Amino acid sequence: MVSTLSDLRRWSRALGTGALLKPAVWTEANQGLFSFAFSDNYNGPGRWLQGLGFVESGGFIGKEGSIHGYKSITMYSPSRHTTIVVASTKQTNAITPTRMFQALAMDVYGPNIGFGLTPAQALAPSYTGVQPEGEG
Repeated sequence: MVSTLSDLRRWSRALGTGALLKPAVWTEANQGLFSFAFSDNYNGPGRWLQGLGFVESGGFIGKEGSIHGYKSITMYSPSRHTTIVVASTKQTNAITPTRMFQALAMDVYGPNIGFGLTPAQALAPSYTGVQPEGEG
């Protein structure tokens, strides 16, 4: 799927507020969130929770996505009425969109937003693109 920034803003607000689902389904989707980290250190340090069809970090709800050579993340904060979208090419030893999103949000709202990392950690390249042995 190819989207414009306007499309992503509208979609992320609908996802982050539960407008896409019946209230009972949205309530169920938010139960049992669990911590997760990509095995290749793609999302780096910090607090990431996985829900049913979305991720959450620091009160922002959204989803990451990719197509060959590109990666993006679109996150919406219901309490802040804010959408942040980051898209980039996939490169090793780069700052990933997930971490750039966190760095941008901390720059706007302060470092104590609840991501579980510092701005310096968010801006430190760590993605190697190498899967641990036995994975991938």
